[in-house]
Amino acid sequence: PSWISARPECHDLQHPVQQGAATMGRKEEWEDLDVKADERVTMSLATLMMMDVLALATGPVYLLSAIFEVNVMDNLPVFASVGVLSVLVLALACQNRLKKLRDRLIKSRGIELESTARLKQKGEMDERTKNKLKEAERKRSEINWEALSLALSSTNSLFLIVFMGLAFFILRSSSPVINYAASSAGSCAIVFYMSTRAK
Repeated sequence: PSWISARPECHDLQHPVQQGAATMGRKEEWEDLDVKADERVTMSLATLMMMDVLALATGPVYLLSAIFEVNVMDNLPVFASVGVLSVLVLALACQNRLKKLRDRLIKSRGIELESTARLKQKGEMDERTKNKLKEAERKRSEINWEALSLALSSTNSLFLIVFMGLAFFILRSSSPVINYAASSAGSCAIVFYMSTRAK
């Protein structure tokens, strides 16, 4: 009989499942965005920032040793530990200011983020799109240097003002070593706090 040889055709039922699997395996464009690229600091910016921070952190050592005639070698552990701590805190503070200033400048000038630019570079581009991406990259580079100069100037100014106030007014009656340690630590703490509060 015909009903014995008739079998249900089930291969058509597999198509929705296969299509769903293909859809799940395909990434959306936003999933390919490298958002970390917008937060990175280039090597040239980081090098210049660390050079400035090193000079800023070691400046008080020379200043107090010259004014109070302190022998740095006799108190090397204190000066070294406070200096290393100052470098780390000031570097973090400067990096915070740099990123916030860069984001603010990019948004205010309507420049495309690096993550979205890299996403466009994955596909085929005409000459007009390539020129636009190059122009946006040039503008982002200019903004990076502008943000770095603003971050360094604000960090240096705030640190020196607070340090001078602590060292020569508030803590002037304390011993030179304690004065240096407390003034440096207090200045770094205030600078770092202000960098987190800045918008």
